[in-house]
Amino acid sequence: MSISRNQLTELDSAAFLDNFQRGIGAFDSAVLPQEPLSKDRLRELIELGIYLPAIPRAYGGRESHREMCEIIEIMSERNLPMGMYTMIVTVLFLRNVASSGDEALKKEVFEDFANNPVIGGLAFTEPTSGSNLARMRTTYEPDGDGYRITGVKHWQAFSEQADWWIVCAKHPRRKEFAYFAHKRSDGGFETTEVYDSLGLKNLGYGLNTLDIRVPGHYRLTKTRPGLGDAAEILCASRFSKAAMSSGFLRRLTAETLRHVDGRQIGDGTLHDIDYVKYKVGRIKQNSVVCNALYRHLMLDEDYRTDMEGSMFASLATKVLSSELMLESALDYQQLCGGEGYRMGAPDNIAAYALLDARVYTIFDGTNDLLCQHLANLFLREFRDSGLRSPLEFVGRFGYLEDAFFHLTDINFNHITAAPSQDKIVILGRILSRMYGIGALEKASRSAAPSERLAVADADYPRAVAVLKNEILALVNEYELTDRLTERPTGTDEAPDVVHPQTAVLTAGSKAGMR
Repeated sequence: MSISRNQLTELDSAAFLDNFQRGIGAFDSAVLPQEPLSKDRLRELIELGIYLPAIPRAYGGRESHREMCEIIEIMSERNLPMGMYTMIVTVLFLRNVASSGDEALKKEVFEDFANNPVIGGLAFTEPTSGSNLARMRTTYEPDGDGYRITGVKHWQAFSEQADWWIVCAKHPRRKEFAYFAHKRSDGGFETTEVYDSLGLKNLGYGLNTLDIRVPGHYRLTKTRPGLGDAAEILCASRFSKAAMSSGFLRRLTAETLRHVDGRQIGDGTLHDIDYVKYKVGRIKQNSVVCNALYRHLMLDEDYRTDMEGSMFASLATKVLSSELMLESALDYQQLCGGEGYRMGAPDNIAAYALLDARVYTIFDGTNDLLCQHLANLFLREFRDSGLRSPLEFVGRFGYLEDAFFHLTDINFNHITAAPSQDKIVILGRILSRMYGIGALEKASRSAAPSERLAVADADYPRAVAVLKNEILALVNEYELTDRLTERPTGTDEAPDVVHPQTAVLTAGSKAGMR
């Protein structure tokens, strides 16, 4: 029996989430068609309240950061593309209407989303600018009591399907950017090409041309200079990878165990092979790491607030969680053998799991770009600290201090305050693993926020050991760069320069000591 919207808003959190989880079996990645969701299927999710945690209570929603996280995590366990689907609509679209929308816009949007099978998307990226949003060509100009916006956008999820958009556009004569809601039924937002993406096929990516006019109250109240507001929006999106990776890797852990325990090899099973046990353990420990990242998002951050101050944590979360997702998906496919390379295999989900996970290291800024910015945030404060040892500074840097005592036997002295650009990228990857160790340490000291997130005490030191081993390998890679480039050893300069794409993606951010 379905529950009415009013009843859903009155349920306690546990009952609401339990009702949602019990209702999404038909959306499992093993059975849901790999294609954009129909309105009828979306209506099923609306009736389960999928958007309600992102809608303020004043507009008939549940207004809960924690429930936003849990809905994304639950959905990602069932179906990773649908976890991304949920995140885009709630964290990227509804969250920004709630925080920056005019009251008339909020009323119109939230009433529509609470009652109808509608979708909201984000239109930022353009074919000619890629990650460098500052070079976008989509422009806005005043037009009577509203604005006219013209340009081209692509790689927008729901390119053909979205009913609402948040569009970022540039002033034609000044380096000023603005953000506008747009209702597709008002016209002017056309899909000219549908992309055949390798994964996330439920999201429907494509190319869109814009020649739209929006009323004045559709402009969001975003006041940071340059692309500072875009950076904050992406900060929230990057944090969400913790929820998606936690659910996805819980599923992969279960699927891997089911496969290796059921695959007969002689008189035993695949799981009796020592190296297989090791690979299964790696997937499990990657899941434990992402569980800890997710705990931080759920308990220490809040989607309902401005998240710019947590830029370092969001970057580290996105880099680490997406790389562990991809590594685990590769290992799972390898363990499934030839059947794991088969689309629609009856006994595993490995092919789609790998294709869906692959893009996470690319979207929201490629990980190499984000590693560079992560390192520059750290190095900026290291230089200002007056300390000579990077490791000593780690012990005082709020995001990493919980990892400090696990790292004291690693020699970081060759990491200078002014490494070359290639080393900066590797340093960012090192820092993401340090952040992961800190998250594990914090999680090990506290009770699980829900039964779903419970972790055996013995798994924490194992997960720390995995990340520490990766840090050691990255430290060696850091030193290897001198041998693989034409730069003589010891000639690192201090290029206090951020790649222009990275600068744009993270404009206005500060690491902050916590």
